[in-house]
Order: sequence, then structure tokens, then C-alpha cells
Amino acid sequence: MRHIMVWILAALLSACVAEGAERKGEARPGALSLETERVVVFKDGYALLVKRAEAVADSRGVTFMDEVPDSAVLGTFWAWSDRGPTLRSLRAEWREQEVEQEVRGTCTDPASILEANPGKRVTVELEGATMTGTVVAIPRHAGLVPTETLSSRSASFDPTLFGAAPSLGQMVALSVPERGTVVLAGKDIRRVSGQELSLECKRKVRITERRKRLSLDFGSEAAGKALSVRIVYFTPGLRWIPTYRFEAQKGGQGALALQAELLNELEDIQGAPFDLVVGVPNFRFRDVASPLSLEGMVRNALAQASPSLMGSMNSLSNAMFSQSPGEWQGGRNGAEESSAPRIPDFGGPAESPDFFIHPLAKMDLPKGARAVVPLWSEDVKTRDLYTLDVRVGRNENDSDTVQYGNSKSSMGSPSPLRLARAEVWHQLELKNATQYPWTTGPVLVMRGQVPQAQELLTYTGRGGDTLVPLTVATDVRALHEEVELERKQDALKSNRSSYALIRKKGTITLTNPRAERTPLRIRLSTGGKAQEVSGGGQVKVDDFRPEDWGGSGLAAVNSHSEIEWTLTLEPGERKTLTYEVGFWR
Repeated sequence: MRHIMVWILAALLSACVAEGAERKGEARPGALSLETERVVVFKDGYALLVKRAEAVADSRGVTFMDEVPDSAVLGTFWAWSDRGPTLRSLRAEWREQEVEQEVRGTCTDPASILEANPGKRVTVELEGATMTGTVVAIPRHAGLVPTETLSSRSASFDPTLFGAAPSLGQMVALSVPERGTVVLAGKDIRRVSGQELSLECKRKVRITERRKRLSLDFGSEAAGKALSVRIVYFTPGLRWIPTYRFEAQKGGQGALALQAELLNELEDIQGAPFDLVVGVPNFRFRDVASPLSLEGMVRNALAQASPSLMGSMNSLSNAMFSQSPGEWQGGRNGAEESSAPRIPDFGGPAESPDFFIHPLAKMDLPKGARAVVPLWSEDVKTRDLYTLDVRVGRNENDSDTVQYGNSKSSMGSPSPLRLARAEVWHQLELKNATQYPWTTGPVLVMRGQVPQAQELLTYTGRGGDTLVPLTVATDVRALHEEVELERKQDALKSNRSSYALIRKKGTITLTNPRAERTPLRIRLSTGGKAQEVSGGGQVKVDDFRPEDWGGSGLAAVNSHSEIEWTLTLEPGERKTLTYEVGFWR
């Protein structure tokens, strides 16, 4: 019996060593083990990954890796060696190989039940015999032959038969107090009984799997040499969303804080530093996969995992808001911002005033995880500003319309209420005197513990100003109306058409019932040529705009005018602003 235990232990040790060697891949010369060295994340769902690997080249000077990215963007996949021979070529291919896979199911025979319950005390019924003992765990295909059956052919253990009886089928072993360790052939077991036996079977099978492989050829002179390899590629699946919190304070002060919300649908990232980019990356082939990815097109993991999120966040992309920076009011341009940090160095010096980097410390971010990282908090100067935006539209039916912000009312409707009540918005003007540019993102405005509003803070360069809308100011009243002064029929003939000259006078009446001074900015946009503007209003006349005329051909003979007033109403003051406008209809 002692000999039996020795052979069982030897078989167990041999199987474990073989399995560990296969798992560690020690028999794979030239295999690269990649680790993510740096992650550069953009707001639009794309990221630049920098990976590093150490390997000893095989006898041909070739190294390889099976971690081939399936969504690298065309033209952004690069690899090189930090030291030693120069890379000669990259080759991507599909390879078929056998892999071991674990299959789970319900045990259907006594031998499988025993194998699934190592260490349990059981009673085993054989043909004409019964024994009770503890199940001993042995690996499958360990090459054992039975020591106990009813047939004389296997009544005793013969070491010379070790590994020579695969036809006997599955082997199991019991530790029986009066007999030591007994090996049984599964086909001889009739029944198994015991308390709390598990019926879940685990079985390892070998299957043929098709996998990608990327080979890096450094030439025969690199054979057997240690190489340090870096790989860089641009890929979708990882993004950051800026979110702000503004604490409004008295005396024209406030505190603005920025945090980054990270979304990872790409891959597990462990112990890598992140760089969050403020700027607009121009990747023309972002939707085309590199041939080295062995994919037909880029698969955007974020769009697949969270299509509604990606759709709603498209409005926050740098590309869109770089063209619509909102109420930006001056400040230094990009060329003057010499204090901006440098773009990460990926092999040579690089500097650009068009990007700003928020560096983060090393962190873990598994695939599918979300993380929030505070970036900075700064004191900001603010002032209250009340704004009124009026847009007058005209058409060929003498039915002019007026729009205040996003609301519309018809000045030509049958209603006797010819005066339209305008909406005056209370906004906060923030001055960016911080060392950071403010990228576009949602902002939560708080006053103490009370939320005031949530809006969009648009891109604001250092030294610039921006406006954040809070709410409609119900206690600051504005009334707008237009009345016709003159109409001259057939005053203009153009392209065989005759037009009338119409002159109108508009008034905007403002009232401040508040007990404090109220700064106001009024902007009026209209089709036609504005003149005779009161209250120090500034007029800008420009070419016609189709939207002033509802797409009508009348627009071709008219211009476009914009008027802006800046004033302050004292407590209880009432003021009327006037203008005249002429147009052809």
C-alpha cells in the first residue's frame, strides 16, 4: 500500500508541474508579455495606449504576442525596440492551436460523483462488495490501474503497468482505514452514497481555437537577445467626461471644481498613469481599423456598451464645442499660452498649444468599470448679468414672429395681446484667471446646500470669460413690440418682381422692481436695416440671412441687422429702448 501512495503522489506532482509550465508559458521562446505603460484619454471615446514588453528573441530573432488589439485605428499602430536591433517587420495572422477548456455539468455516473467530491466520506458499492472511505483527489489520465476489482486481472497493483491501461477508463481512489489507499476502475462501481455530495462535474477538454498573433522580426542578429519593445496605438473604447461644480459666494466670488468621470469598455488596465486631454484630436481614419488588427472596421466598444450614453454625450465632444465656445469674451489666444504642459513624450520632444493635459497618478481601471477623479478646485471671480435675446422673423404674409431664447409667439396672431412678454435670463459671468483652460462639460451651480441650476459650461481659454445660464428672472420684466410707420408700394423692382418698402418702429420696455442694481445686456436680431437706435445701442448690419425670412425668396433683397444694448437699471427704474428698421417685402 505504501508503494501505491508513492505512485499516486508522483502522478499528482507530475500533472501539477506540467499544468503550471503550460499556464506560465515557459516553453514559448520569444513570447512578449505586455503591460500598459500609459493611457492618453480623449473626451470623444478614443484613447492612445502605450504598452511595453520584455522578451528574449527566439533563434530567428523573432518575438510575438497574442494580445493583438482588435480596434487599432489605421496608421496609428507603431512598434519599436528601445535598445538593440531595429525592428524589421510586423506580421499579423490567425493561428489555430489546441487549448484546454473547463466544462461544467451534472455528474451522471458514480465515478464522476466521486471525482467531484474529494475529501468526502462515501460508501462505494461494487459487484458483490462494499467499502467505506474518504475520496482521494487524483488528476484525470494520471496513468493508474485499479488495485481493487472483482476480476483477477487487476486484483493487485503492478508498477510496471503505470500508464499502460487507458482502456480501463476513469480511475478513482479511496482512503479506507483498514486497507490504505485503494484505486478503483470507474466502470466497476455500481453505486455511491454519502452525505452532502456535490453533483456538479468539472471536466477539462481540449478544443481547437483560432487566435490572433502579432510577430515582430528583429533579424537573426537579435537571436537569443533580451529586447525591450514598445507598442503604441489609437483605439476606441475609453473616454473621460468633465463635470463641474460651482459654489456661488457673496461679493462676486465663487469656487469652481472639476472632476473627471472615466468610462472603460476597452480592456483591463492595471497600475498605469492616465493623461486626460483637453483638445480636439484630428484622426481622419478613426473609423477604419488597421490591417494589423485583422478586423474589417473599428468596433467602438463604448458605442456598443452604452449607445444612449454615447449619443447624448456627442454634444460634449471637443470637436463640436471647439467651434461653438459659447459666450467667450476675449482673453489670450492659444499661441500665448506658453505655460501649457507638454504633450506626452512618446519617443521625441513634442509640444502643442492646442492641447492641455491633466495627468493622473497610476490607477487600476478594469474593463466595464467607471471611476471619478477630482482634478482641481479654484477660486473664480463672478458677476451677475441679466440678458434678453430677441429674434424677429419676417415673411411675405405680413405675419412677423418674435422669438425669445427658445420660446416663440406670433405678433401677427388674432389675439388682442399685441405685446409679447420677453424672458430675461439671470446668468453668471465667470472669469477664467486659473492656470487651466475650461473644457466643455455640465456644471452644477450651488449656493450653500441649495442647488441653483445645472447647465453647460462651454470651452473657455485662460484669461477669457463665459456665461452660465441660471434661470428666468421673473422679477425683471421686459416688453417688446413693433408698429408700422410707413409702407411704400412698388418702391423696388428686381428680377421682374416688385417690392414694397416697409418701415417699423420697435420698443423694448424694461422694468426693475428689485431693490438692487441690475446689469442688463439686450441683443436683438432682425431682417432688414436697423437705424435710429436709442439708449446707446450698437448696430451691426450684415448680408441677408435666410432664417430671417423663413426661407422665402424675399430675403435676397434685404440685409440683416443686430443691435446690442448694455445698461444698468437702478432699483425701481423703468427704461424704454427704441429702434427703427426698414425692409423690402
